[in-house]
Amino acid sequence: MKIAIDASRAVNEKAGIGRYTKEIVENLLKIDKKNKYVLIFSYFRRDQEKERYMESLKSSRAKVKFLKIPGSVKEETWRWKISWFDKFLEEPDVFFAPSFFEVNYGLKTPQVMTIHDLTTFLYPAHRGREVSTRLSNRAKEAARMSQKIISISQATAQDSEKFLDTSDTKIEVIYPGLSKLIYPSNNLPEGLIAKSYLLYVGTIEPRKNLVGLLQAYEMLPRKLQERYPLVIVGAKGWNTGRIYRIYQKLKSKENIKFMGFLPDSILAKLYKEAAVFVYPSFYEGFGLPVLEALGYGIPVITSNRSSLPEVTGDAAALIDPSDLKSIARAIQRLLGDSKMRLALGQKGRIQAKKFSWEKAANETLRVLEEVANE
Repeated sequence: MKIAIDASRAVNEKAGIGRYTKEIVENLLKIDKKNKYVLIFSYFRRDQEKERYMESLKSSRAKVKFLKIPGSVKEETWRWKISWFDKFLEEPDVFFAPSFFEVNYGLKTPQVMTIHDLTTFLYPAHRGREVSTRLSNRAKEAARMSQKIISISQATAQDSEKFLDTSDTKIEVIYPGLSKLIYPSNNLPEGLIAKSYLLYVGTIEPRKNLVGLLQAYEMLPRKLQERYPLVIVGAKGWNTGRIYRIYQKLKSKENIKFMGFLPDSILAKLYKEAAVFVYPSFYEGFGLPVLEALGYGIPVITSNRSSLPEVTGDAAALIDPSDLKSIARAIQRLLGDSKMRLALGQKGRIQAKKFSWEKAANETLRVLEEVANE
């Protein structure tokens, strides 16, 4: 059997869907010894790092094909209802799209896509209504064209049934795995002390509720702020203006550090040495940073909404993300209770072991083979 995958996001994005694509592709190639693969990558500007990575995936069972095409042009081209793509992919038995953007409208080959979240349906104002409407319509079209939809959580599966107008028989829940970050850096970033800071990791955008986190942090006693600075790690996303305006007005802003996107070695060190991980997101399709924090045995505070209770089980302190006092109380309580921090850290390590990329790849392969055989 021949399996084709659009693996472009594995080289074009570092977090989220990019990490998902990279892990699934690498683990499929690792566990599957009988099927052949055609991996396609698309980007416009030449990049030696990307080329080296693509070269590393080649084998007697895996062929790599490259399209030099800008992302905006690709988005439009993939919607053309012409059959050129089947020939380019060398007539595969099944095509895997790691997100709805990779679903090809002209492809005759049966397709399986992964849906990661339904943010644009639930919070259209966060991306802007025009962009959200465009993305939501694209997701609906991709869902109609896919023979199967992989959902990364039960919560996302329920949202998919509701918003994508699809049946539960078309949806398979397959959880992502725990990524192994490279060996931690020897030193923390300047000014940070081990076990003496709060950590947030994720894109800077409204859905992540950073305004709520900043305002809850402002409510903490001054001495606690001075002892435990708040470290925010992540690239800028969209509609960040209000987040930074709120930050500039805070009395505690000297104890808040925006560090931007960081290499995995530094991120691993920050996870390892954090006192508490705080992630009060309004909505998550899964929540990979929460799983990573659990894996490092850090006590986690996160929301009681969407997929996050699925990810954490009983290994986290759950809060109402719309209640600032709830967030502040949870932080203060954990920082003041070393036994609770230890207990949650131990539970977190156990919980994180339930999620594996090898397991995710095996379950994904089963779905791909079922679709191809049907």
